[in-house]
Amino acid sequence: MTIEIIKPARAEVLKGVARFKELSGVSTGLPDMELPSCNRTFYNVLGFVQPKGEEEYSPFGDAVVPRIAHLSTGFGAAFVKARPGCGVLMHAHDTSESFMPVAGRWKVEWEGAEGTTGVVLDPLDFIAVPVGVQRRFECLSAPDGESEGTLFAIISGEAPVVEWSPEAVAEISRHADARHLAAEQVAS
Repeated sequence: MTIEIIKPARAEVLKGVARFKELSGVSTGLPDMELPSCNRTFYNVLGFVQPKGEEEYSPFGDAVVPRIAHLSTGFGAAFVKARPGCGVLMHAHDTSESFMPVAGRWKVEWEGAEGTTGVVLDPLDFIAVPVGVQRRFECLSAPDGESEGTLFAIISGEAPVVEWSPEAVAEISRHADARHLAAEQVAS
């Protein structure tokens, strides 16, 4: 096999640079992001393209256009920032997902044969979670002098499907019901 070698212009290669300070974060869109324990900000670097079919959609809408949008790599890469105690509810993807803390300590939990278990990751530690495994992550601590930790996430596929655990669906529903009730009380 011979790989075709290309020699792009510098400007073309620089389209593949994403500077964190230039990324736009999104803190709404996913069903659990309104829960106090799930407040987080998602910074899309690469991938996570909008689904094209009528049966699938992105809850983020157009707010998560990747910073590097011209390459089709077969995976998505993003940063997540969260305060200690915040993360994501238990969910599964139809693709594998990997995590590496950049700042702070993070816990990754999953549902296994023996029940829910997990691992604590320090900066630059890495975990790859297989396809179909219910998983969640949570910031345990931020670096000294900072209010949030930063996690780097890589997910295979460019439009992965998510399925929330039954417990996550119930918690999201309870929060939505409480929010609806509070709105009704304010309106009356």
